[in-house]
Amino acid sequence: MDTAAPSRRQLAALAALAAGGTVTMSPFVDELADVDTRFRVLVAEYEDIPLTESLPRLNGLYAEAVRLSERRVAPAQRRAAGATMAHVGALRADALFNTNRIDQARRLAEAAYRHGRSAGDTLAVGYARKIAGMIELYEEQPGSALRLAVDGQRRATGTPVAIAALALQARAVAALPGGHPGEVARIADRAICQAFALPAEQRGTPGGEDPGAVHPVEVAYHGLIAAAAAGNHNAAMDYANVALPALTAMDRPGFVAVALAHLAAADARRGDVEAALDRAGTALDLAPRPFRAVGRPLEATLLALRADHATTDGVRTFVARARAWKQAENMV
Repeated sequence: MDTAAPSRRQLAALAALAAGGTVTMSPFVDELADVDTRFRVLVAEYEDIPLTESLPRLNGLYAEAVRLSERRVAPAQRRAAGATMAHVGALRADALFNTNRIDQARRLAEAAYRHGRSAGDTLAVGYARKIAGMIELYEEQPGSALRLAVDGQRRATGTPVAIAALALQARAVAALPGGHPGEVARIADRAICQAFALPAEQRGTPGGEDPGAVHPVEVAYHGLIAAAAAGNHNAAMDYANVALPALTAMDRPGFVAVALAHLAAADARRGDVEAALDRAGTALDLAPRPFRAVGRPLEATLLALRADHATTDGVRTFVARARAWKQAENMV
C-alpha cells in the first residue's frame, strides 16, 4: 500500500482532534493497525507461498476488517477500516480466482472497488480494477478486461498501479478480435517506459501485490505476453530479452514458465514447431505443478501443433507429457 499515506494511528489521532477530543489510542486503532500489519506481511509473502496457506489468512483478515468497519467510530477511522477492507478484499479476490471460484472472485473484486471509493483510497480502487480486469482477461472476456483496465488508470492516475493497469490494457487489446500488433506494442512500450521511470522505492518486486509499487521487469513480461498474443514476434522477443534474463536472475521460475508458454503458443501458430516444442518443454520443466497461467498458453500450443503436426514424433511425445502434467493437478 501507499507508504506516503497517513498510518491508521495517525488517522485516528486526526479524527480525535477534529472532534475536539484528546489523542488517545483506542482498541479499535490497535486492532486495525494489527490487521494492516499482518496484511503487509502477507502481501510480501504472497507470490512465494501456496494458496492453501494464503487464502485462509486472507479470509481471516477480511473477516476482521469487515468487523472493524462495522464499529461505531469516527468517520476517518471508518474510512481507514474501509481502505483496509478494500485492499484485503482485492487480494482475496485474486486468490479465489486462482482456486477457480470465479463468480465469488468477481463479486469480491467489485466490492473492493466500492469500498476503496467510499474510503477515498486511490490505490485500492486502481488495484481492485486491475484484479477484476485480470479475471476477465483469463476468462476470455477481453472487452470487459479493457474497460476495467482503462477505468483503473483513470481512477488511479499517476500511481504504480495505473502502470500495471496499462500493461493489462496491452494484453486486453492483444486478445481482442483483430487486435492490431502495432497498437499493442505502443501501449506496452508506454507502460514499460513509465515503469522504468519510477523511483526505486516504487518498483517493488515481480509478482508483488502492493499497488504502490510495480517492477519494470514485470511490465516487460506482460508486454512479452501481449506481443506474442498479437502475433508480433519481433516485439515479443525484444520484451523477452528484457524480461527473461532478469526474471531468471531473480529466481522467478513461474514467471519464466508463463512467458515461455506464451512464446511457444506464438511459435506454434506461425509454424515453428521446433521452437514451440523447446519452449513449451522448458515451461513444463519450470512448472512441475499445473497452474492456470501456464496451462492456458500450453493448451493453445497443443491446439496449434495438433492442427498440422499431430503425427510428428516430437509433438506426440509432448502431448503425452502435457497430459501427464495436467493430470498432476488432481493429485496435489
